[in-house]
Amino acid sequence: MIYCSRLLMLLLVTAITAQAQTSRADSAMSYLNRGIEWLTKGEFDKAMTDFDLAIAFDPRLAQAYYNRGCLQQDKGDLDGAITDYTRVIEINPRHADAFTNRGIAWVAKGALDKAIADYDQAINLNPLRPMFYYNRGRVRQATGYLDEAIADYTKAIKISPLLVEAYNNRGIVRFSQGDLETALADLDVAIKLSPRFAMAHQNRGLIRQDKQDLDGAMADFNQAIALDPRLAEAYNSRGIVWSDKGEFDRSIADFSRAIKLNPQYYGAYANRGLVRLRQGTEAEARQDFDQCLRLNPKLTSLLEQRIKEIKQWLATKQ
Repeated sequence: MIYCSRLLMLLLVTAITAQAQTSRADSAMSYLNRGIEWLTKGEFDKAMTDFDLAIAFDPRLAQAYYNRGCLQQDKGDLDGAITDYTRVIEINPRHADAFTNRGIAWVAKGALDKAIADYDQAINLNPLRPMFYYNRGRVRQATGYLDEAIADYTKAIKISPLLVEAYNNRGIVRFSQGDLETALADLDVAIKLSPRFAMAHQNRGLIRQDKQDLDGAMADFNQAIALDPRLAEAYNSRGIVWSDKGEFDRSIADFSRAIKLNPQYYGAYANRGLVRLRQGTEAEARQDFDQCLRLNPKLTSLLEQRIKEIKQWLATKQ
């Protein structure tokens, strides 16, 4: 009888434990689902609280860590996001989205090698996701592996022929390699797919400018500004075209607008200074050059060369 009683007690404890575990798992799922509902309503703090509770009830609920990681990443808490994505991967090593999101967080922290490793793993797990290739292509582009970046953008386009950003970025890389015609073709496709993509107009304008199609470049920069009046790069680019056309006052106005939109835009200070030097206002030009070099001292040699060239040009006009 004693053994039977002990066996009965053991069965009872096991049943109670199983019920408790089931109850905790159910509670975790309830909080997870409610957190997702809060997300759809834009109630991010409430969603975060529910994901915390879901994890407290079930520390192996990978989706709760993943969702919380996404929220933390959106809030700029990169370390918190990386910790959550790492926990997801520990629980489920085949969670491709956790790898790619952790890769994005590594990029934001400047750890590009770690980002590439995570993107590689995401692609190995799911080779049919175009954004995985696109993200890796961006890092490869940033680190100077241009042929590899083109290969990634091309793969992304093959999987998703409507991925506008991939055409845009591949066009930029091809432009940087001097392949102007295929670069222009990529930007044409990007604009055809998304006519309101301001940056694509800006980038196509740069290519047209390099091909000495100043009117075509001007049209693209005008359109980029019309679509996004806060796109400082487009004002700077248009300012260069005005300078090439001899419209120095318009050129300075555009460089000044670019600087107002982005006071850290050292290239716009350099360009405005060069135009002012051509106009003969050397004191104002020097102020622009000084500010440019304060923001980016690495431009010293290049800027000195451009100043020398303009002074030589001015000497021939006297």
